[in-house]
Amino acid sequence: MSTLSDAIFGLIVSGEYVSGEKLNEVELADRMGVSRTPIREALKTLANTGVVVIEKNKGARVSEFSPESVMATYSTRSLLEPCAARLATEHLTDEDLAALRESAEAMFEMVTGEGDLASIAASNNEFHASILSKCPNARMAEISLGMLKPLVASQTFRGYSSVELERSARHHLEIVDALEHRDGEWVEAIMRAHIRAGYHSALKMQTGPI
Repeated sequence: MSTLSDAIFGLIVSGEYVSGEKLNEVELADRMGVSRTPIREALKTLANTGVVVIEKNKGARVSEFSPESVMATYSTRSLLEPCAARLATEHLTDEDLAALRESAEAMFEMVTGEGDLASIAASNNEFHASILSKCPNARMAEISLGMLKPLVASQTFRGYSSVELERSARHHLEIVDALEHRDGEWVEAIMRAHIRAGYHSALKMQTGPI
């Protein structure tokens, strides 16, 4: 993990801290080998993404996500992020595309090998954030990115079957294919399919097999 906020996020994704659980600054500082000040800043960063809630005089806790809020977020994301990805298509350099290819291949190796869930989630976030960072509509990119980490933190990723994880990784590879062809319509279509597949995986967790 590159930052403290990433490290704490990884602990949440892996199930070390669950929905609604208090995040003790002293405990986290001891665990990370740092003082409380950088931990406090890392928690503020996570609060800005919706992963953590900080309450006055109560400290930080992992955000709680209702089934309804998870599904609503997936639905909204499936409308915005595909469009943002399409807009980003012409703004990615050859170096950007090479990095995305490397990221997609690394994620595929993790999900078909013995990669841990926190690393897979981090790779997933990095991939999507890299594309969104090139969207010329900064507000659309900001809103799309703001929906990504809370969905991962909501633990839906933990309920993916090996088949669903592999499908997600294959989608990343196809998204890179589309980006390399500079085909915005293809990018938008596969990104929407990717997110809608995630929606149905999450829906299955909330309601049982469908």
